[in-house]
Amino acid sequence: MQQQLGTPFHKLINELPTRWNSTYHMLERMTEQKEAVCVSLASLKTYITPLTPEELEIIEEMLVLAPFNQATIELSEKKRVSGSKVIPLMRMIHIELRQASTVTKTAENLRKRLTESICNLKSLSVMTLATLLDPRFKTVGFFSPLKATEAVKRLKSERAAELRSHEPDPAGEEPSSSHGSEPSSGHNLWKPLDMEVEENNTTSNTTADSIVEVQRYLAETNTPRTQDPLQYWKNNQKTYPHLYQFELKFLCTPFSSVPCERIFSKTGELMSKKRNRLGAKTLQKLLFLNKSV
Repeated sequence: MQQQLGTPFHKLINELPTRWNSTYHMLERMTEQKEAVCVSLASLKTYITPLTPEELEIIEEMLVLAPFNQATIELSEKKRVSGSKVIPLMRMIHIELRQASTVTKTAENLRKRLTESICNLKSLSVMTLATLLDPRFKTVGFFSPLKATEAVKRLKSERAAELRSHEPDPAGEEPSSSHGSEPSSGHNLWKPLDMEVEENNTTSNTTADSIVEVQRYLAETNTPRTQDPLQYWKNNQKTYPHLYQFELKFLCTPFSSVPCERIFSKTGELMSKKRNRLGAKTLQKLLFLNKSV
């Protein structure tokens, strides 16, 4: 029937309860092959009830989940930095839903839920700083210029606070004498004021150094999206030494259950009915070789 209708020779896909995007792939394939499926069911003697036009319309409406599927695939990577992609990807999904050719109720509900999730994520310094420290996104990856400005302020303040924590304590240093005006008794009446001035100078210098380094980094052009951000920081660790240490802390891959689930799926593929005599040690070696390549 596919050959007669000129549709691609693709099998239908069954969903898996543990993977939501398998349901999307099933509906996507059903939309592609709906004519071949409907004609086949009509010509075969079967008890399967053909899909109604309303059901086919609902299936086609579910294709609005395409950007969510792409985001799931990108965030499930385990060998690349993905934490900095969360906010930019949610922004791209929001734009995709807003620019949809046919705005359905499903798309509108998804956009509302997405907006709520974005508001919650923007308050997390881990996500915002990871996006800001990714040379591919910087301030462009944020949902609004206001949120990008807030993230820059947070980066400057946290960077300055960390620098101050490594500065020597000015309280342990004796202030220099002011032109012999110290009393001969050895009691220094000006010591609290001198210490406060020294502390303010140290704070101002630390904050200024942090602001200058962040501004220099943000003034650079964004790197291509296909470039590895870790390689960028490896090449520029001497140019931005303080931000490099900050990048090691925030630019990361969030933990997830995806690698474990992939191992379980691969185990199910290896241990099948035709290979049911595999020993535990042999199966373990096969999995190790499969996941180590």
